[in-house]
Amino acid sequence: MKTTTGYSGIQIALHWLIAILILAAWFSGEGAEEAMEAVEEGGVTGFVPHVAFGLSILALAVVRLLVRLGRGAPAAPGEPGSLQVMAADWGHRLIYLLMIAVPLGGVSVFFLGLEVGEIHGLAANILMLVVLGHALIALYHQYVLKDGLLRRMMKAG
Repeated sequence: MKTTTGYSGIQIALHWLIAILILAAWFSGEGAEEAMEAVEEGGVTGFVPHVAFGLSILALAVVRLLVRLGRGAPAAPGEPGSLQVMAADWGHRLIYLLMIAVPLGGVSVFFLGLEVGEIHGLAANILMLVVLGHALIALYHQYVLKDGLLRRMMKAG
């Protein structure tokens, strides 16, 4: 994957927008369950925020991945090939995978009627844990190691 010295403005905007949408989708999951129950009982349901958040995450994550593949991203801090750098690289890959797989699971449940709701919920919880770990590691770099890592996702470079 290409490396750059900093993230672009679009990469930064997509990062924070998707982060907010992931939180919104996770916290609105119960509403989606209620909407599905209404549909199964023959009731009509209107706008479901959880579904809108999930579809937005899916679309924006695909755009974000394409931008990253085209433009690249800054190298992870640390010695190339070190456990720290490999963990950062694989952590980012896992986040991208889950940002696409979790909404696709939701599409499978809500629009296709597949019985994979529990798997979708479990994957969403895993995504939240990975995102939480990602945020904690960024804060550790910023405030304990004081290496300015968080600045890369605040200002285009």
